[in-house]
Amino acid sequence: MGLELRGLTVRFGAVEAVRDVSLALRDGEVLALLGPSGCGKSTLLRAVAGLEEPAAGQIRWDGRDLARVPVHRRGFGLVFQDGQLFPHRDVAGNVGFALRMRGVARAERGARVAELLELVGLAGCEGRRVTELSGGEAQRVALARALAADPELLLLDEPLSALDRMLRERLAVDLAALLGRETSTGLVVTHDHDEAFTLADRVAVMIRGTITQVDTPDLLWRRPVSIEVAEFLGCCNFLSARVRDGVASCALGSVAVRADDGEVQLGLRATGVRARRPVDDRDRDVAVTGTVRERVYRRDHFRLAVSVPEVGQVEAVAQTAEAPAVGERAGLVLDSEGVAVVG
Repeated sequence: MGLELRGLTVRFGAVEAVRDVSLALRDGEVLALLGPSGCGKSTLLRAVAGLEEPAAGQIRWDGRDLARVPVHRRGFGLVFQDGQLFPHRDVAGNVGFALRMRGVARAERGARVAELLELVGLAGCEGRRVTELSGGEAQRVALARALAADPELLLLDEPLSALDRMLRERLAVDLAALLGRETSTGLVVTHDHDEAFTLADRVAVMIRGTITQVDTPDLLWRRPVSIEVAEFLGCCNFLSARVRDGVASCALGSVAVRADDGEVQLGLRATGVRARRPVDDRDRDVAVTGTVRERVYRRDHFRLAVSVPEVGQVEAVAQTAEAPAVGERAGLVLDSEGVAVVG
C-alpha cells in the first residue's frame, strides 16, 4: 500500500510550515518533493521520519497509523544533505552499523557491506576513514548505510545539494539507477528540477507549505497547473494563444503543443524562444523580430533579453555563433521543448 498522508499539518508556534497535505506514495515508487527553499518540504519529510510531530492529520504506512511509532521503529532509512557519517568509524563501520545493532553475524555483515559498497561504486573501500572521503564518496557511503537495514521507505533530504554541479548531475544518474535496481520506495526532497526529474517516478511541487501539483515529470513540465508553478519551473513569459489541430498560435508565432483546440495560456521558458540574426526582412523562418537589450554568456549558449514590439521583453537563447549583440535585431522562433500549456 505504501505511504499515505492525510491532512498533514506541522506548526512551529504560529507558523504553519506544512499545511493540510494529503499525498500517497505507492510501494516501489520514488516521489520527489520539489519546491523553493523554505516551502516546508524538509519539514514534511522529517514528519514522515518521526523527527517532527504533526499538529494535525495522519501519516500511515501500509495502512498503519504511525502517530505513536518512534523513529527507530518505523523501518525507514534516512540520508541527509551532509551525510552525517560517524567520523570515528571507517567506511565499513558506517555502512554496517545498523546490521551490527541488529545482531547480524560478522561474516554476514561483512558480505552485505561489500555488496552495498559495490552497489554504490565504492568496492574495496571498507577500511578508508570517512574523513578522507570526497563529498561524493561520503554521500555514497551515507546511501549505502541507509540501504544496509533494508528500509521499507528511503527518505532523502537534499542528498546531493552540497556537491558541485558536475558531480551532482553524475551522482543523480547513479542514484536513479541504484533506486531502480533496489526497487526501493523513496521520498526525495530537492529544490533542483533536473534532480527531481532524474530520480522520481512522480514529482510533487510544494509551495508555501502546500502541495500544488503532483504529476509525472513530463506532464509537470508540459502542463503546470498555474502560473506560480510554471514560474517555479522556469517559465518567464506568458502569452495567450489559440490551439487548432495541435498547433498554438500566439504573438510570437506558432508552435506544436499537446492541448485541445481552444484558447490557452502558454508559458515560455528561455529555451522556448530561439534567437538568431535574421537574414533579411523576408526571412521566412523568423516569426517576429526584436532588439537585443541584454546578453549573458552561459557555457554553450547566450541568454538574451529581447524587446519585441507589442509584446514587451522576452527571454530567449541563441547559439554562440548566431547570437546577435546588444542593440542588434534578433529573429525569434518558438521551440516546443521549452513551451508549456498552463492550467
